[in-house]
Amino acid sequence: MNLREPFEYRSARVIAAFRAVLAVVFFFALVIEPDPTNTLAAMSLALIGGYLLLSYALMLLAWHSWWYDQQLAPVMLFVDIAVFLVSDFVTASFSTDFTSPFLALFALIILSATLRRDWAFAARTGVMVALFYVTLGMAVIASSQWIDMFSFARRSFYMVALLLVLVWFGLQRREPQPPALELPPEPDDDEAALWGALDYAMALTGGTGGVIVWNDSEEPWFDTRIHLPTGRHASRVGPESLAGWEDAMAEVRLFDGARRRKLVCDSQGRIQPEALREPVPLAQDLGIRDGLSIPFRTVSGEGLAVITGIRGPGPDYVRLGTAIGREIGNAFDRGTYARLARDSLVTRTRSAVARDLHDSVAQSLAGACFRLEALRRGVHDEHFTEKTRVEKEILVIRDALRTEQSHVRGMINTLRGSSIPSTRDLSADVRQAMLDAATHWGVEVEMAETRAVPVAGWFSHEVQQLLREAVANAARHGHAHRVTVEMAAQDNGIALHVGDDGKGFETKGRIARPWSISERVSTLAGTLMVDSGPSGTHLHITLPTGAASGATR
Repeated sequence: MNLREPFEYRSARVIAAFRAVLAVVFFFALVIEPDPTNTLAAMSLALIGGYLLLSYALMLLAWHSWWYDQQLAPVMLFVDIAVFLVSDFVTASFSTDFTSPFLALFALIILSATLRRDWAFAARTGVMVALFYVTLGMAVIASSQWIDMFSFARRSFYMVALLLVLVWFGLQRREPQPPALELPPEPDDDEAALWGALDYAMALTGGTGGVIVWNDSEEPWFDTRIHLPTGRHASRVGPESLAGWEDAMAEVRLFDGARRRKLVCDSQGRIQPEALREPVPLAQDLGIRDGLSIPFRTVSGEGLAVITGIRGPGPDYVRLGTAIGREIGNAFDRGTYARLARDSLVTRTRSAVARDLHDSVAQSLAGACFRLEALRRGVHDEHFTEKTRVEKEILVIRDALRTEQSHVRGMINTLRGSSIPSTRDLSADVRQAMLDAATHWGVEVEMAETRAVPVAGWFSHEVQQLLREAVANAARHGHAHRVTVEMAAQDNGIALHVGDDGKGFETKGRIARPWSISERVSTLAGTLMVDSGPSGTHLHITLPTGAASGATR
């Protein structure tokens, strides 16, 4: 154990030790170098000697009982102020100016008020002590007692300056900042997450045992993880086993179950001693008599960690517990958000793969079947006698399937992690895609000449799939013979127009929107307008420039 451990998060021990050190130094300074001009020397030794004994008694108390230390804190603040005021005047003389603990005692008073309460209380205490000091000094002067005015004025100025500095540092005081809790990387490993949170709380508080209880908001059961000298084990209990759950979730508390006491933080941030009216959940059943109860809440549920075996806890542990509970909740939320992000990514990936399979493989196979069926009907036609035409048609279907096979291999390589070219010429890619689609479906596809349009590789793939689906719909559902494609790069994006000479959609009062095209356009943050009638169907598509700016998807 290093020197820091007994005092970390234990400001009560620091205050008590500081007071005892000041008392012993001041006492021995008066004994070793007595002031013959001081007529109150005996009174001075009696006063400081009594203060010394009281200081050491309170230091032992602070080491062993956080309850009595907190209860006696207001009394000791009054004693410190009284000793400060009286000792300064009963020991004051020119020769004892440097043996008097004037500034140190005043600093002790202000620091004690800050650590016990807050900076505002410390400021009020400091102003009150300063006024008492000046008033007492004026009373001594009025009684014709000798006093060094220069020393008196100088100390009054020091007091005000020290008060301002200490109150400023108290104002800047921050809550404990524990390190971040790193939960297991597997987002579904709830058991490891609970054990990790319990170990984290035990490590920061120095506890030797504890229990953590977790309740998912969608389940009535409570999962528990228990770490005690008897071992570690997990269980699941019902609400009937957790008496006092709602009361425990309302606050962080340092508790003593045997004496039914607790320290809590009130609404103004002050540590207050109170009676423990409700039992700490599972503490009595597990033989936990005292410890730190830490509730935490997350977006998916709530939990409670109870840590025991803490050596010498104090009021600071209430604020430490608040920080620990906040960090555990944040860590659980990070895990939940990671799981949601992963599920969302899987859903988007599935949708993207489904669209690609529908717009490429499924449509290519449908196109092959379409042409094979036409060929079968032609073969059985008694007027169909051209063997060369049959062979030519078979070769066209074969080449189309080979092209689609190459396309499918490219999709597989992309799914395996192969990178898509960062920049493509959209105009050239669309032209080739339209030639492939025309071959698959046996329709005439015309595309107006356009200049090169550099876009990101993934964006070119999306546009090609979109236009393949448009041609397939025109041939398969609209029975079109001719499809025209127009593309133009605009200031605010890219505009596409796909028209055909088919029979149009069955609207029945509203335009049927092709789901695959509509979904893909929506994913690219674009707009789609459909105009369908007996003379054909026209798709007007705009895609924003941001989608095609070359950013990696």
